[in-house]
Amino acid sequence: MTQTGQFSEDIARVLDMHGIPFSTEDSRYFRILRAVSAHHRTKGCNYLNIITIPIISHNLEEAILQSEAVGRHAGMPDTVMITQDRWMRAPEAVTSRLLAHLGIFRSIFARDCEVRKISRKEADGFLEKNHSYGGASSRYCYGLFLARDRVKETGGSLYGERPASGTMVAAAEFSNARRWVKEGKEIRSYEWIRYASLPDTRISGGMGKVLQKFISDIHPDDVMSYADLEWSDGQAYRQLGFIPDGKKDPVSFRIDPSDWLRIPIRPAGPATPPPPHITLPHGTDSTSRHRTLPCEDTDTLYFRNAGSLKYRLRLY
Repeated sequence: MTQTGQFSEDIARVLDMHGIPFSTEDSRYFRILRAVSAHHRTKGCNYLNIITIPIISHNLEEAILQSEAVGRHAGMPDTVMITQDRWMRAPEAVTSRLLAHLGIFRSIFARDCEVRKISRKEADGFLEKNHSYGGASSRYCYGLFLARDRVKETGGSLYGERPASGTMVAAAEFSNARRWVKEGKEIRSYEWIRYASLPDTRISGGMGKVLQKFISDIHPDDVMSYADLEWSDGQAYRQLGFIPDGKKDPVSFRIDPSDWLRIPIRPAGPATPPPPHITLPHGTDSTSRHRTLPCEDTDTLYFRNAGSLKYRLRLY
């Protein structure tokens, strides 16, 4: 069985275990599993296209070709992308997130939760477990806590115990202000860097409740964020009143298959030693923050992600 087939079979077994019918479509660089979904995210459509992407490129040129082929599907409604490195590092978290997209999740209403400020350490600890990219450098952190023990399951039974009252079910991180002057007024813009809930849990209105708390506390003039095209078409931001504000280009990585960490490839420039601390692009593992780039050898693999969509909420 090819590496593409083996990786795809891992995801297929998850679908089989949960009784989810699907069909397959093969490509040179990926496989599409078209799964029947209990969650109608797009009116009239009850399928989720799961694109499984193996990490197979041994040089950057091959990675770019793979990225271009996959990129034709990036940001399409009812489509998610699962890369081999994410699966190898956190199969349980990826499984829970995938099942949530298929309509199998616990449902919690934001009105049954309360938002509180939390420490950076608390936020990072939660996000390392429940966000694809872990925690990030941030200034303002919030937690969403279940205040009423009213939780229901959607689309079938789930594993594990239900969260108890007082449990933190989501966390968010925001940056400090970036300032500029427009028409004689100083504009303070903040980035919404991270938001994640427990992987098998959907919080109806959760993002909006956290955002309103941040706006009430900080009074920003502008909030911007990015929608990761591997998992999102940005619909959640549009529903909150954000408007599209461009696209962030794909980022290229080296990947060591011994630990599957993504190491960002710096743009070509003068032959000078790299700084001791590398600023990570959006979509980079926080755990790779202090790693040095590996020497090029036959064991090193390459990958280029799908990029992200930029969204902005103008409040001035």
